[in-house]
Amino acid sequence: MGYHSNNFPFGLDELPQPAYLVGGWVRDRLLGRTKKHLDLDFVLPTQAVETARSIAHRHKAGFVVLDRERQIARVVFANATADFALQMGDTLEIDLGRRDFWMNSIAIDCQSISSTGEFSERDSIDPGNGKQDLAQKLVRMVAPENLQDDPLRILRAYRQAAQLGFEIEPVTREVLIKLARGLKNIAAERVRTELAYLLSAPDRSKWMQHAVDDGILRDWLPSQHLQLSRLGQMDASIDLLVSKWNELAAYFAKEISSDRSVGMTTKLAAMVSSATALESLGFSRAEQRFCVELLRHLPKFLTFLVDRPDRIQQYQLFQSTLTSFPALVALALASGADLDAVTPWLAAWLDPHDSIAHPPTLITGDDLKTELNLPPSPRIGELLHDVRLAQIDGVVYDRESSIDYAKSKL
Repeated sequence: MGYHSNNFPFGLDELPQPAYLVGGWVRDRLLGRTKKHLDLDFVLPTQAVETARSIAHRHKAGFVVLDRERQIARVVFANATADFALQMGDTLEIDLGRRDFWMNSIAIDCQSISSTGEFSERDSIDPGNGKQDLAQKLVRMVAPENLQDDPLRILRAYRQAAQLGFEIEPVTREVLIKLARGLKNIAAERVRTELAYLLSAPDRSKWMQHAVDDGILRDWLPSQHLQLSRLGQMDASIDLLVSKWNELAAYFAKEISSDRSVGMTTKLAAMVSSATALESLGFSRAEQRFCVELLRHLPKFLTFLVDRPDRIQQYQLFQSTLTSFPALVALALASGADLDAVTPWLAAWLDPHDSIAHPPTLITGDDLKTELNLPPSPRIGELLHDVRLAQIDGVVYDRESSIDYAKSKL
């Protein structure tokens, strides 16, 4: 059945000959970069879908045909995704010449790859001198028509520059700017995914600014709705909070939607002046609701940091931001708030016994119905709310005083 190395979820000798690895895996190996999750792109002159189906069946992995006409299929393993594509054109060189950037157009014959995933540079097939681009840290297009064929590649250039710490070759950048309007015809889901990758990249602030300056995102994120300076401070803000409160690392890593985390969604909120700016990108309801909540309460919270609110105002803010409060604090820091000013607030939110952030329940609706002989109605909810505010204000402190207070309100 073939060897199973630390690098591949199946043996490369299970593939027909010839078979080639291309794209990101080859590029990253040449750069000395490794990833926990492997993204493997195979090009086969024949039987691409059949090979993928056979490997998926043999290894009990997920299988899906991505493009039946072009014969592209995907096999999904626990820690790897393998795409199998039929070679486009009569030769591999023709296929490589239809790709986006020359750094992604380097191929390796699978027979030249060792069981540990190693190969010699001299075995690489590199018709566009992509290895030189890697050495010079350049993103250089293969051809303008390739970018026109799939305009998402325009945004991908900025994302990959941000991920790799590269520059976009000047002529390529001119072409990207010229063709940028083509992005408006791309499905929102694809643009959204590419944007999320860009916002997760190490050099995101620089390249997000370049993308905006170059008009790449004007049909999706008009510049008048963006707050890029605030976005640029978000990583430092989150890192500062996590360094002081280690338990917040899990909070910001928690998934909100798809594979986007609380931290990523907080960056989305930091990037825009209004959550409506994200609507065209089709982010999930949970993500949009999270961003709306943060941006709605940020001005009030920044005011509270200067003018200390009373206990009831503090309680109401905590109740309005039950699960988003640490994200609100991170957004406030990115907006210029001082760590010393936000510390008491976050300490209260993190303390499950804090009397304002997490006041204990003194009475329930059943208590009111029993003690005051009330029928079920909205009035019970109103009374419970009144009792809770009285509790925060120190007027009531136990079950008995809460019942008495509810009687007085009746």
